[in-house]
Amino acid sequence: ARAIASDPEILLMDEPCSALDPIATGKIEDLIDALRGKYTIVIVTHNMQQAARVSDNTAFMYLGKIVEYGKTATIFEAPKSQRTEDYVTGRFG
Repeated sequence: ARAIASDPEILLMDEPCSALDPIATGKIEDLIDALRGKYTIVIVTHNMQQAARVSDNTAFMYLGKIVEYGKTATIFEAPKSQRTEDYVTGRFG
């Protein structure tokens, strides 16, 4: 509630569901979905399943540099970079 009190254009969420149980995680993801029409939401996460569920666009970063950016479906189903593919499929990371 405090994050949206000042009516920002962008919300930054750093691991918003870290250490939460599946029920609480689902509620947070529902909230993210409800807020997406009003705010740009940037989520930093290592949870690939969650990223695939809640995002429209995805950026994969490695060592502080963007390796690949695009529509979430493309990043997860047909990444252009081998490094991205290795990460989203769990081969490293």
